[in-house]
Amino acid sequence: MHFASTLAWAYPVDEVVQLAKQSELSGLEVWAEQVWFHGTNPEKIREANRDQSINLTMHAASWDLNICSLEKEIRESSVRQIQHSIKLADEIGADSITFHPGRLTLPQMKQEIYETLMMESIFTLIETAKRYKKTLSIELMEIKAKEFVTSPDTMNRLIADFLPELKTTFDVAHISEDVPQHVFAELINVDKIHISDNSKSQLHVPLGTGILDRNMLKEFFSISSIPVVVEGFDPSESLNWWKHNLHYLKSLEMMKGVPQ
Repeated sequence: MHFASTLAWAYPVDEVVQLAKQSELSGLEVWAEQVWFHGTNPEKIREANRDQSINLTMHAASWDLNICSLEKEIRESSVRQIQHSIKLADEIGADSITFHPGRLTLPQMKQEIYETLMMESIFTLIETAKRYKKTLSIELMEIKAKEFVTSPDTMNRLIADFLPELKTTFDVAHISEDVPQHVFAELINVDKIHISDNSKSQLHVPLGTGILDRNMLKEFFSISSIPVVVEGFDPSESLNWWKHNLHYLKSLEMMKGVPQ
């Protein structure tokens, strides 16, 4: 089982790696922004995982970015930030990097314009990933204003020209108008699953505190062929979200130390 490093946002990632070991996790998805926010030397993260007991993946920078923005400078800057994330992944020993697709700048403009711009950005990112011998995975997003890569049809069409190099990341919490299992089955080339609960007003809340079906969550947690990453953002030092998610997984018999 993997956790997102943002479940322990208050701590530098090298300490979160140690926490993942103590929690008997198999992996950690490191968010680039967390490394940069704490100013952590990547070598400290690599050293914390010197025994390579934790499988590290990377979530590329995504906040305030848009790789298909109509504004050229914003678009190119967004691509550079993801390129920096790929380099960071190489420095800490992570092989797979998830990044977000772009969004509509103006919904009134034809979607084809944005898709063309995004294809150009993805091509650049793929070339960078090849140089570092890394795998890129683009995430299916939730249905909300300005997001348009929200269906398997759109995603599969976008990545078709980049197969087999470009993978997809499926996020269970992003599916609100369909059955998550059905959407997952329709996506091609998935190499990672993100999972969390949803409340009626917020995405990515601790497991078991929202409205998502317990049996459905357990079904996804049972997948062992690709990393399953528990997501969430907890800025406090209490680690309450981390601890809660661990307890929930134990209740599903997904972790060691299952209550008898």
